[in-house]
Amino acid sequence: VKIVAASCVWLASKLEENPKKARQVIIVFHRMECRRENLPLDHLDLYSKKFSELKVELSRTERHILKEMGFVCHVEHPHKFISNYLATLETPELRQEAWNLANDSLRTTLCVRFRSEVVACGVVYAAARRFQVPLPENPPWWKAFDADKSGIDEVCRVLAHLYSLPKAQYISVCK
Repeated sequence: VKIVAASCVWLASKLEENPKKARQVIIVFHRMECRRENLPLDHLDLYSKKFSELKVELSRTERHILKEMGFVCHVEHPHKFISNYLATLETPELRQEAWNLANDSLRTTLCVRFRSEVVACGVVYAAARRFQVPLPENPPWWKAFDADKSGIDEVCRVLAHLYSLPKAQYISVCK
């Protein structure tokens, strides 16, 4: 589990703006393991056999993860659709709220469960409900954006659940 978690973090960092090197991920996870097991925080020697083995295992596990994902790991963010959708619907007053909801949606699994167009429609719909802005129902507005009502409803449900969770608490990592 530990090596899978480290490999997932390493792979995810490669897909974003600031990729991390394998040694950075290994050092952080080694430090986390020391803290979790109440071991002394020893320095992991980058030239040690243990480090070499961890690096090989990290790469091997990353390949297994990629294989299971079918080597499809590009996720399109919903943000690029929001402005166009709101302009089409003539509801620019929802822009900031929809954008905030799209940002928050990245804390969930929505971006891998639904196409970006569906997530964008979901956040537009949630923003419209929050500000009580009516959206066209005849014909259904979401059909113009190639989305389905059940997907939009699920996006709203997941976001509502996210907001029902208690706020994150800061935990000091330095004792």
